[in-house]
Amino acid sequence: MLTGENGILTQAQNAKEKTEQAQKEEENILNDYKNYLSQVTNGGYIESKGVNAPVLKEGMELVTYNEETKNWDTNNSSSAYDYVAGTGTEDNNSSKWANARVTIDGVDSYFVWIPRYAYKITYNNPDDITQGGTIDVKFLIGTTDQYYDENGNIQTAKRAVTGHEDTTNGYYVHPAFTNNVDLGGWREELTGIWVGKYESSRLDATSEKDGTDTKIKVQPGIISLRGITIGNMYTNAKQYAEEINSHMLKNSEWGAPVYLTCSKYGRNGVEIDINDNENYITADEGIDINPKQSSTGNVYGIYDLSGGRYDYVAAYYNKDTSNNFNYGSTFVKYEGTSDEYSTVYVGDSLEDNYILGDATYETKKWNLDAASFIRDGSAFFARGGDRSNGTETGVFSFGYYGGNVYDGSGGFRLCLTI
Repeated sequence: MLTGENGILTQAQNAKEKTEQAQKEEENILNDYKNYLSQVTNGGYIESKGVNAPVLKEGMELVTYNEETKNWDTNNSSSAYDYVAGTGTEDNNSSKWANARVTIDGVDSYFVWIPRYAYKITYNNPDDITQGGTIDVKFLIGTTDQYYDENGNIQTAKRAVTGHEDTTNGYYVHPAFTNNVDLGGWREELTGIWVGKYESSRLDATSEKDGTDTKIKVQPGIISLRGITIGNMYTNAKQYAEEINSHMLKNSEWGAPVYLTCSKYGRNGVEIDINDNENYITADEGIDINPKQSSTGNVYGIYDLSGGRYDYVAAYYNKDTSNNFNYGSTFVKYEGTSDEYSTVYVGDSLEDNYILGDATYETKKWNLDAASFIRDGSAFFARGGDRSNGTETGVFSFGYYGGNVYDGSGGFRLCLTI
């Protein structure tokens, strides 16, 4: 018989489909092998992707979003991510940042990979930087300061020394990826960092209750953490997963994803929508319902960067004479110095004490976001703004707070450095 379930034509069609599927699988395997060789020879950099490969440890796996099941499926291949550049001035919602699921004691949390890069700022009005501008990003090769230019030639980015260099004059390595702790770096050079996809929540939090557990998780659709001092936030963050260097986001580690968001590999300069959920639910009503609240304009970005709760970061003014230091006693000291887990600011003047890449002075009042520098009596930074702060809420927002339990709705975000 020619037709029918077991007909010759049907069998031929099935054989053709199996052959095509086998060819696709073979191509995927070959591509993964090529990417693996590229990663090994370039210190983690994958030429076909143009970025450093996400670094994974035990208990971590790359995931991609399943539109049908609304779940994250394991996908430990290079097809799990694609840092796509937008064009012109239109919103870019096609970039697919790498997402990872971290499972600890049976509880899943989600993180987003920010590859090592250098950046350059071009202001709309150099005489008034508050009028905004553009941030151009060059992804770097491994832990080097080198990148490919538009013609495929290798160039070398500049390094910040004082933290006050002019980033309109060439590309500078973002300090979050360096070993310069005074400027917000880590103890060693990094190929990238993992940033919490959502604001942190208590382990037993749900969409209806805050919970009481001191352990934390990073998930959508639940109430984000509040009601503890900045010192306890710092401690809880480090205890989340010490083996993969979990910690509270520093100012530089806030600036790194924000600058990438503003670049053509994120929203291409388009402002992120505010998570204005009155119950402080992470990712508002759901990641696929409000994708414009994401750093990529789709489900693969970071949420709650604008609105939700304001996020405390591990950065402080080290000459505070009030009792603020009591609230941050787990990591702050009078006239203390910076380390890989926290960054010290030695003065209370924004223009004199900002640090390159921390998204304070360089992007001051962009999109009308709040810009209030830390000072005596309010020694700690909070980022992103509260959901109720209106036009002052946004990714570039920064304010000064005391770090105590009564400072309103302050929360925090996790970072992993591997």
